[in-house]
Order: sequence, then C-alpha cells, then structure tokens
Amino acid sequence: MVKRQILVLSPLPEALVEVLFKAKATEEEMQDLEVVSYKGTSKEELVEAVSAAYVIIGDYTNNIAMDADVIGASNKCIFIQQPSTGYQHIDVDEAAKQGIPVANAAGANSIAVAEHAIMTILGCLKKLMLCHDKTRKAQWVQDEMANYGVLELYRKTLGVIGAGRIGKEVARRAKPFGCQMLYNDIVLLTPETEKELGLSYRNLDDLIAESDIITLHVPLTPETENLMSAERIARMKPGAILINTSRGQTVDEEALASALKEGRIAGAGIDVFSKEPITADNPLLDAPYTILTSHTAGATNESRLRIIDLSLSNVADVLNGKVPVNIVNGVEPRFPE
Repeated sequence: MVKRQILVLSPLPEALVEVLFKAKATEEEMQDLEVVSYKGTSKEELVEAVSAAYVIIGDYTNNIAMDADVIGASNKCIFIQQPSTGYQHIDVDEAAKQGIPVANAAGANSIAVAEHAIMTILGCLKKLMLCHDKTRKAQWVQDEMANYGVLELYRKTLGVIGAGRIGKEVARRAKPFGCQMLYNDIVLLTPETEKELGLSYRNLDDLIAESDIITLHVPLTPETENLMSAERIARMKPGAILINTSRGQTVDEEALASALKEGRIAGAGIDVFSKEPITADNPLLDAPYTILTSHTAGATNESRLRIIDLSLSNVADVLNGKVPVNIVNGVEPRFPE
C-alpha cells in the first residue's frame, strides 16, 4: 500500500511529529501515513521532495522558500500548512493557481507577541536596558536616571498600527495602564469593539504625529513594506518610541537608527529585522536606547505548543475531509473521491 506522505520542512524530528500527530489521528489513519522530515539543502532536492508529498508542513524559520517552481512540483499535494503566522516565503498565489490551499497558524502566538510588545514599551519608557547596564557595572544611578527621561505609560498616547488579533491583544493589555489609544487599520473596527478596547481611529499620518509610542502589528505586504519610512519617522513626536514586532521590512532601519542617534526619538523596541538572522552591519546594533530581540516575541513555550496543535489539527482535518481554518489564499481543499 502506498502511504500518504506528510513532508515536514520545519526543523522538527520525524519522531516528534509522529508522536504529536498520533494525538490527532486514529491508529488506522496513522497506518496510511508516512511522516518525512526534509533534510536536503538544494532547490533541486526540495523540488524532488515536494513531488512526493500529499501534505506539506512549511518551514517556520522561513529559510526554505516555496517559490513557483517548488509549488509547481507539488503536483500530489492537497494542502500546505505553515506553522507560523508569517508565510511570505510561500508563493501563495501560485499555490492558488495550482488549487492548493495554504493555511497559517494565525492567532496561536497573539498573546505572546502582545505581552512582548507591552514589555518593550515599558522597558523603553523606563530606560530599562540603560539602567540595567549601569547597575551591572556597580554604578548607582538612582538619581542620574531622571536625566535620561524615565517615563510612565499612564496618560501617554499609544498608537497601534494594525488592529488584528495581536493589535487587539495589545490594546487589551495597555488599557489598564490608563493611556489614550489610537489605531489605524485597513479595516475599521466596529464602534462596539472600539469602545471595548478603548481605541479611537486615526489616519496613519495623524496617528504617527500624535502618538508617544507607536507599535506595529501588520503583515508584510507591498502596502506595508517600508511603512515607517524616513519621512514618517521624521514626523514622529520628539521623544516618541517605536515598537516593531511585525516584520523588519516595515521599517526603514537606517532612518530609525539615525533618529535614535540624533536624539529625535527616545527609544525603540525591535524584535524583527530586514535581514534575519541579523547581520553585524545592521544600523540598529549601535543605536542607543534600544531593546533588540531575535524575533522571539511570539516564541513562548505556550505559543509553540498552540502553533503545533493548530497546525497538526488542520492537517488532521484535511486528511479527514474537513476544511481547515486560517486559509490565506482563498482555496478550499479538493478531497479525493
């Protein structure tokens, strides 16, 4: 009997995927399945690997790109599950042309990212890293820190760019701090949701001009690439703070580094970068008053489990003839007769 192959492009051991998948599938169903972890390094090897796959679990590191050639070779595939929110390394339009649905794990890491955003907002306001570094050097800066501007979130204006799942979770967590909150999104929230979250709509340029803190929660699209351009960074309030836990390409890193070095803005909390892993020439590495993390905002132990659970549940649903959640390219699975 020819088994249906589940090809795993993420760096996960086959045994782990099999153990986790057993919780989603019956013993009889598992006998019909073969889990294969991709170990190739070239595009030719990838094309060969996907040609035998019935279902593909994408690479959560985004390093294994599924371009049009790879998608075109996936002629047995009925479903691609990306175990992360981002899916920019997958040619979803080509997959749609081939009739292959692509789903992501949107929502599974919303709480983790929102908490990280709040953490970096507070860390930047309190000049946490500066105080930490000085104290580790046995410098007692209890009075000195006031010279750098140690601030409260209370009564500040927080601008949330992108009011999807994560943006809403940020607003829920920021509301008790007593700040005014603005938002911008291509989809307006209902008046009821705006009231519940304490958010008021602004057009993008007004939000940038009015906000003491700006936090980005948008996907990477042609419209959001370089969203925080040099011109928009120049429009930020003097002493404002920028937080980015979305995608590195949404911010002009050179312009942001210059604004920080020149003291035009007060700080930045950056979890994502234009090139990942970050390179030694990134201009933000020597910019002052920054909190820099390695794209870890959504990577808590709890969120990893939710991502795996959602992804494998989606795969199990497809294998059982059910429509999965979080399809991003508008294609429903074509189930065999």
